[in-house]
Amino acid sequence: MRTLRDLFELVVSTLPPHKELQRVRVGQGWRTVTVREFEQATRATAARLAEVGVSMGDRVALFVENRPEWHWVDFACHLLGAVPVPLYATLPASQVRYIVADSGARVLLVSGRERARVAVEAVHDLPGVRVIGIDPGLHPDVLCLSDLALPRKAPVWPSLEPGDLASLIYTSGTTGEPKGVMLTHGNFASQVVSATPLFPITQADVVMSFLPLSHVYERTVDYIFLKAGAQITYVESIERVPTQLPEIRPTIMVSVPRLFERSYIKIISKLKQEGGAKRRLFEWALRVGREVRESEWRGQRASAFLRGQLKVARARIFSKVLERLGGRLRFCISGGAPLAREVAEFFDILGLPILQGYGLTETSPIIATNLIDSNRIGSVGRVLPGVEARIAPDGEILARGPNIMQGYWNKPEPTAEAIDADGWLHTGDVGYLDADGYLFITDRKKDIIVTSGGKNVAPQPLEARLGATPLIAQAVLIGDKFPYLVSLVVPNFENLEAHLAAAGVKGIDRAAMAEHPLTQAAIGAVIKSLNSELAMHERIRRFTVLTRELSLEEGELTPTMKVRRRVIAERYHDRIEAMYLKTQRAGDYELED
Repeated sequence: MRTLRDLFELVVSTLPPHKELQRVRVGQGWRTVTVREFEQATRATAARLAEVGVSMGDRVALFVENRPEWHWVDFACHLLGAVPVPLYATLPASQVRYIVADSGARVLLVSGRERARVAVEAVHDLPGVRVIGIDPGLHPDVLCLSDLALPRKAPVWPSLEPGDLASLIYTSGTTGEPKGVMLTHGNFASQVVSATPLFPITQADVVMSFLPLSHVYERTVDYIFLKAGAQITYVESIERVPTQLPEIRPTIMVSVPRLFERSYIKIISKLKQEGGAKRRLFEWALRVGREVRESEWRGQRASAFLRGQLKVARARIFSKVLERLGGRLRFCISGGAPLAREVAEFFDILGLPILQGYGLTETSPIIATNLIDSNRIGSVGRVLPGVEARIAPDGEILARGPNIMQGYWNKPEPTAEAIDADGWLHTGDVGYLDADGYLFITDRKKDIIVTSGGKNVAPQPLEARLGATPLIAQAVLIGDKFPYLVSLVVPNFENLEAHLAAAGVKGIDRAAMAEHPLTQAAIGAVIKSLNSELAMHERIRRFTVLTRELSLEEGELTPTMKVRRRVIAERYHDRIEAMYLKTQRAGDYELED
């Protein structure tokens, strides 16, 4: 398997034609897609795209949520030699426009009426861009894909090589301007070939696809599932997962830490509420499990008596807890952001290993991963076969191998900064390799925020935009390892004083000004205005107004006036934590949509 076209041909030629390969909720029931239907739909999609002029090397933007058609279009592009450009399904028109224009996409495929409206608005004056709907009746200006004529003769697919471009995936940069990561067929194929043998995945497995397919993490994992013949069930969003778990009952689950953290908190909270004998029994089972697993984590073996007790605990106590996750999970994979150690240990004790891995969009994405029989909690596992990793003198993790991107689309200077002359990609993360070859991530060299949902956000451009408004002097975005963004805001006190005076509020000090409802309302309006132009994961949900400016003297700014984020995070720890409590808002204003 050298290309993603090879992967498609392998799937449709080796799996049973009537096997249910894909499944998605429709109303109260399920729509299933067999291997034969998957093949027919993909080839028909490719033929229809060819009829509208899509050919080798053309970019095809995909503005669609997770659903079977996403993969049909993706593989249709690979049959044609075209280049899919996936977009997050929640992007605003301005970002859709930027990516379509920057990539030079000829076609923009869209699903859902709201996305169709956004798509038409985004490209209305971009020459040569055609918007085509996955579903019928989306918009008067959007033709449905199924209405496109099929050619009389089956298209002849052009030759394809591993070095050919397979996809452009746009990711946030430090300047805030998205960069198109160029991933080749060889990049993806190397990941599927290397990773598939490491995990026990079979045609009997049932998996869920709910992380955005526009992100390389879910996409590559789905390629691996397709190759193994696992049934993929599509779920609209991560928020829908808890309610659908008992019905879907997956055997493997791939997620970001947020889902595991929420499940952990829910289980512990319920335990505390129940109290009594149930709580004491569960606490006993956890103590037994921890003793056994701590011995194993040290490479030792617990006594037969303790192991026997754990077996009983798992059968009679922990199994009931795991029923809430469907009851059939054999293992989970976590990536996109760091997984809290206590969460990993908790589920490991329950008998559900969570295998943490590590990678970047630029690495297709897997650099390292833990495995079922070698899961070192706290690490991100050993480096994937065929991939190299080393630690630079300053602690930065460098990676090299067949999974490394070609570069950034039309951006030679950032490409040269990211990949050195010897082919090493500079990840921007700091870490170390232990004596057994396990990789540990200790810090981020860059300031990119990675939420607990695995979304990347470049804070500086947003902070600069807030700081450029009349009422805000400084803003610091927070959100690394948290579920959403919040902000510490320093007002422009001179302008704020005038604003309040115009409303008849005079003679109050800065602390009172910061807390005044008119201040909260005014700054809330500024943030809401900015939010309206941002993708969902970039939006600021809550804010706290500070009473003084950040300063060089207090160690909060560098000599070049850059924010020292770690100092800010430590100094305002309590106020930041308070913004993540459900009962506490930014004044009386809810900034969420």
